[in-house]
Amino acid sequence: MIDLHAPLAPEQASSKQPSTPQSHLSMQLLPLSTHLHKVTITVPEALATLLRTQTTELFRNASFEGFSTKAVPLDHIEQAYSSQIRGKVKQYFLQHLIIDFIFAETFGQKLIVANYPRLTSVELQASNAITYHFDLSVADPIELKEWKHFAFKSPKRKKYKDLDKQVIGFVENRTSSKKIHPTLVEENDWVLIDALMVDDKGTVLSDQLQSSFWIKIGHQDVTPPLISQLLGKQLGNQFYTTDLEMNDGEDGYDRRSYRFLVTVRSLIKGTHFSMEIFKNTFKLKNKADIHNKLMEVFSYRNDISQRKAIIDEVFHLLLSKHRFEVPKHQVLRREEYILHNLMSQPDYHVYKAQKDFDECIQQLAEKQLKEEIIIDHITHHENLRVDVRDMQQYLHLLSNKRLKEFIYFRPLTERLDDAQAMINLAPLAQAVIREKTLNHIIYTLTH
Repeated sequence: MIDLHAPLAPEQASSKQPSTPQSHLSMQLLPLSTHLHKVTITVPEALATLLRTQTTELFRNASFEGFSTKAVPLDHIEQAYSSQIRGKVKQYFLQHLIIDFIFAETFGQKLIVANYPRLTSVELQASNAITYHFDLSVADPIELKEWKHFAFKSPKRKKYKDLDKQVIGFVENRTSSKKIHPTLVEENDWVLIDALMVDDKGTVLSDQLQSSFWIKIGHQDVTPPLISQLLGKQLGNQFYTTDLEMNDGEDGYDRRSYRFLVTVRSLIKGTHFSMEIFKNTFKLKNKADIHNKLMEVFSYRNDISQRKAIIDEVFHLLLSKHRFEVPKHQVLRREEYILHNLMSQPDYHVYKAQKDFDECIQQLAEKQLKEEIIIDHITHHENLRVDVRDMQQYLHLLSNKRLKEFIYFRPLTERLDDAQAMINLAPLAQAVIREKTLNHIIYTLTH
């Protein structure tokens, strides 16, 4: 799914070799029905034991009567903190390895997955191996028609000359002579890091305990420790941190954090409009093409941008030529996600008070699923893949309030707009490959 070995522009990547997929993990797929698969992912005994031993070491600083701090036997610690140690080990594997692995594997097997994999249980085997069990909703296969030959009439822009002036002004303001530091981590940037677990002496425990994340360097009144460490770093810089925990616990033991060697792999400048990145994103050839493409997010009719109108017409065309239904249980699951996101918005109770609220949620859930299913089929049919450059292009658009209108697909559960977003690679890659496929379809139909 993710080609982390794709070459990057010199100013956007460090010289360090990128991370590799979690080939040491294994996945078993058991179809329970046409639309439901049971997925079991196993962390092998050796790797699970290694992390359990390291986790036990984190608790050595606890005080026990009759022992000095460093003399506490490990078996005594394991007995006293058994549930906490197991929980911490399971959480690390889930968030640092398992999430990326299940997305990459299902994509590699060309499964059309509807909704986010649902974790049902985690088991510690007698051998010390750990198994993670997921329910996976799968869509019906669709026989694609010759969509490249469909007749498509693209919605036109408004002809107001003032819009052209706005586009020109946007480009001039965003590509001004202000000095840009392309390799320096600053506020509003997106940064890709590799995190390799080490012991308290800085010794790498295993190359298999490595993960990668995109992190947003947002402005906050109180800067989190990890963001403080990243600010001012250069591409390729490395540093040690114990501030990479993604979910702090509530029992006090979260202070005993794993230690990581962090490498700054790549970054996207959050406040800079890059003509080159924009051109590559949409396969543009010259300044006229750039101007016309930007116009799509400046020209509005009835509060709908030209870009959004084009996308609506594309999906209307594709779904009118490929008619299919989505199972009710998949729609209900998507409704849960939509409602969860709406509840965090200040206007939620205003929406909820509308008579047709439930019907609108259901229609939106069906619409999202159908669009994702047809897009995923085309992705696999066209053999499209995503690499770090595609992620850079996606985040470049997302970082600008105006350019954000170009983005249609977002990760289902990741909070990209948080001031300090920390995003797993594979869920982001799923949104990016869908966006790449959508742009591929629009380009094909309009050229």
